[in-house]
Amino acid sequence: MRDAEMRGSKLPNIEYPYYLVKLDKLYYVYHSYKNVKKKEVSSYEFTNDESLAFPIDEESAKQLADKCGGHTVMKNATFNDYIRQGERWSNFIDSKKKNIWRIYIIN
Repeated sequence: MRDAEMRGSKLPNIEYPYYLVKLDKLYYVYHSYKNVKKKEVSSYEFTNDESLAFPIDEESAKQLADKCGGHTVMKNATFNDYIRQGERWSNFIDSKKKNIWRIYIIN
């Protein structure tokens, strides 16, 4: 048991990769879909504050970047840093008061 406890205590200090989607100087935070007059409208939301960007896995980041014309940015962070990034993003999504740019794609 003690050996497992020691391994678990080291886990938060190991760095792991995660990805952000970047469009020029903006970072992806959220998207939604709606049907309007028989057309699908996708809304992609961005912020200029990297610390509020949505942390995502590599494959999903590539797909989103392709859809909105952006590119992926790889970041390395400890598990605790990754959790904090997600918490900042979540608080930002809950408030959504400022620094939001939207791109609409109609299919």
